[in-house]
Amino acid sequence: MKRLATALGILLAAASNAQAFCSEPYGRFSAPNAPGSFDRPDVPYCLSSYKWSGKHECDSWEIDSYKREVEEYIEKLNSFVNEANELSQQASRFAREAYDYARCEADETSSQHQ
Repeated sequence: MKRLATALGILLAAASNAQAFCSEPYGRFSAPNAPGSFDRPDVPYCLSSYKWSGKHECDSWEIDSYKREVEEYIEKLNSFVNEANELSQQASRFAREAYDYARCEADETSSQHQ
């Protein structure tokens, strides 16, 4: 009976010391890949004199193709920005969770010595 009371006392003391559970933050991040300069569309040769003369020698299909390539490149850049913003939001959440975890562990540690 004495052993049972001792065991029960130890269990109750251990249970009261485990008042809080501090959850470690979890984060798995990977940075998005920026479109490189090799993704940037090349200006068609037929537009090379446009800068000085204001005239070009391009066929309409060449201009249309170049415009499409520029639009696709801008879409890639916008996707990169959106992914980078999402990463920054994830990193901010991780930082808040890390702070909460550290605070919880510190509070738990200091309460053990009171």
